[in-house]
Amino acid sequence: MLEAPKVVQETFVKKIISVDSSPAKVVENVPDALATEIPPSLLVFSEGTANITVINKKTWTADQVSVLFNADFDTEQLSPFVLQGFTCGTVKKMTKPKISQLIHACRPRKGRAKVELKEPQLTCMYNLIRGDLSQNFTDYPSDMLLYLDSENVQKANCRSYFSALGATDFSVASSILNKGPKKFREARDCLGISGVSLSRDNVEVLGNMVCTLDRSDIENSDPLILEKLKACKDLSASQVAAMETLLLSGKTQYGAVNSWDQQTLQGLGTLPLYLTRNIWTRFTAVSLMTLRCDINSPNNNSFIKLFKWNTLVANQIPTLFLKLLKGCSEGNITQVTVSDPSFPFGYNQLQFELCLDVPILKDNLHSICQKVDDDGYQRIILNKLNQAFPSGVPDQEVQMLASVSRSATLDDISKWNITELDTLAALMNPEDGTWETAQVSLPECLWKFTGQQHEVGVSMDITNISTVVVKVTLNASLSVVRNTKHLDVASCSTEQKRVLYEISNTSFSVHRDNPINYYNLVKGYLGEHACHSSDSLLTLQL
Repeated sequence: MLEAPKVVQETFVKKIISVDSSPAKVVENVPDALATEIPPSLLVFSEGTANITVINKKTWTADQVSVLFNADFDTEQLSPFVLQGFTCGTVKKMTKPKISQLIHACRPRKGRAKVELKEPQLTCMYNLIRGDLSQNFTDYPSDMLLYLDSENVQKANCRSYFSALGATDFSVASSILNKGPKKFREARDCLGISGVSLSRDNVEVLGNMVCTLDRSDIENSDPLILEKLKACKDLSASQVAAMETLLLSGKTQYGAVNSWDQQTLQGLGTLPLYLTRNIWTRFTAVSLMTLRCDINSPNNNSFIKLFKWNTLVANQIPTLFLKLLKGCSEGNITQVTVSDPSFPFGYNQLQFELCLDVPILKDNLHSICQKVDDDGYQRIILNKLNQAFPSGVPDQEVQMLASVSRSATLDDISKWNITELDTLAALMNPEDGTWETAQVSLPECLWKFTGQQHEVGVSMDITNISTVVVKVTLNASLSVVRNTKHLDVASCSTEQKRVLYEISNTSFSVHRDNPINYYNLVKGYLGEHACHSSDSLLTLQL
C-alpha cells in the first residue's frame, strides 16, 4: 500500500475510517505511515482518551497535530511529529512551567528527528520565555536561537551559543530579517575573527551558518567548510564558485583533481548537484551513472535533488555522455529496466521515446511517472498515453500521472475521461507541483461529474483548480469539508473563499465549545473573513 498512488492510499484510509470514526479507533486502525491522510476533524479527542503511545508511532502533519496538541500529555513523551503542532493558541491555557517544559521538549536530542518548526512558532516560543532564558542553549530548539538578542547571551557564554546556533536551519528566518549576516558579525566578535580567513575551529563552531557566507569567506576558509556546506538547502552561484575554487586547489580531503573518481563523487554527497562544467569535465560517464543511482535511490527520494539533477544534465554534463544515437540502441525498456534505481539514466529523450513501447508504459505507468521528472520525458509519456487510449485516458491512468500531469497541454487534458472525485484529488496533490494558469483556465473535462452528488472519500488540496473544488464542495454534504484535510484557498476567487468559509463555519460548529480546536479546524478557510468570524474566534485574540 505504501507504494500505491496517493489517491489509492487516501481511499484506503477512508474505508478504514468508515468502520469506526471515533478518534481513538481511527488513530489505532490507520497504519502508521498513512496517518497523514486522516482529516484533522477526526483527531479531536475528549480529555483523557488519547493514547500517546499509539500517537507517537505515527507520522503527522502540522495541521493534524495542531488539533492533537490539545490533549494533556507528558511533554517529554511527545514525538517530533506531535511537537511540531506547537502554537501560541495551543499553549494559551498552560502554566509558564508547562510552557517551558514543552519548549524544552523541542530541543535537539540524539537519536531523534528534529522538531520542524516555522518562524511564527519559533518567535512565539522566544517571546513566551525571553524573560527567563538560561545560558544552557542546547536546552532550546536550535532554530529558536536565531531570534535571541545579543543581550540574551552573556559574553562568557557566546561561544557555546554560536556552537548551539550551528545546528540551526537559517532558511526558516524571513529574508528581510537578514539573520545570517547579522549573526556572522556577532560570531566574528565573539570568536575573535579579525582577518578574512576562517580556521577549522571557526568553521566547526559556525556549523550551518556557513550556508549564509559569501564567496570570499568560503574561499578563505579551512576545507572543512565543504563538509558543512553539504547541510545547506541551497547554494548561490557565488557560493558554488567558491566551493569549486576550493576543490580545484587540491588542498581538500578529496585530493588532487587527477585523482578524482566515483568515490570522490559519492564522498561529496549532495554538492555535485550544484557543480558546473569546471568540475564535471573531470569525471567519467561511469561515475555520473553512479551518482544518478544514488540520487534516485529509494532512500534518497527528493524532488528537489531530482530537479537539480535534471538541470545538471541539461546544462552542465558534457554532451560526450549524452550523445544522441539512431534507433533504440540503449535496449528496449522493460519492467526490469523500470525497476532499476537509475532509470531513466542512459536514455536521452530520443532513446526514451524510441525504446518505450506503449504496452510497457500502460503496465508500468505508476512506476515510470514516479521516476521521470523532466518535462521533455513527461511529454513523451503523455503522447504515448494518448496513443494507447484514443477514446480518452481513463480515471485509473490519470490518477497515476503525478507530476507528469503538470506537463499536459489543454489538448491532453481534454482527453482525460474524469468521472471520479478521486481523480481530481490526485491531480490536486501539491507534492506534484503547481498548475499553470493556462492549464486550468478552461478544463471543461474536469466538470463532467460535478452535477452529481458525491461522498468525498479523499482529501483535497486546492492549487489553481479551486473553481472545480468549490463546485464539487457545493454539491456535496457538509461532511465533505469535515472529512477533508485543510485546503489551500490562496488561489480561489473572493466568492469561492466566501462559500468555502461559510461551509467550513457550519461544518465545524460542533467544536465551538473549544475555541482552540475550532480555530485550528477553520483557519485554512478564514482569509479576509477572520475579522467577521464568531465570538469563539474572537476569544483567541487573533
